[in-house]
Amino acid sequence: MATITTITKWGNSEGIRIPKEIRDKTGLREGSRVSVDTDGVRIVIAPAQSRITHIGRYDVPDLRDLFADYHGNYVPEEDGFAAPAGREEL
Repeated sequence: MATITTITKWGNSEGIRIPKEIRDKTGLREGSRVSVDTDGVRIVIAPAQSRITHIGRYDVPDLRDLFADYHGNYVPEEDGFAAPAGREEL
């Protein structure tokens, strides 16, 4: 059964409150990450799914998630904070 809620002003933004019953069913709580999308006419809010990669006994975030905002415009450059201290400049 659908729940009706109202969009309210919060500072410079607007938002909705998610009722406790829905949070309990979906496992959402304060601080939970969610994805927000649309199928054209409906807004779809779902718990964000983080992909996990297993490296040996360690569970680490998937590189696709870590680099999701990377758009290929990185150019490496010297940081210039220290002069060479030995033969590393060869």
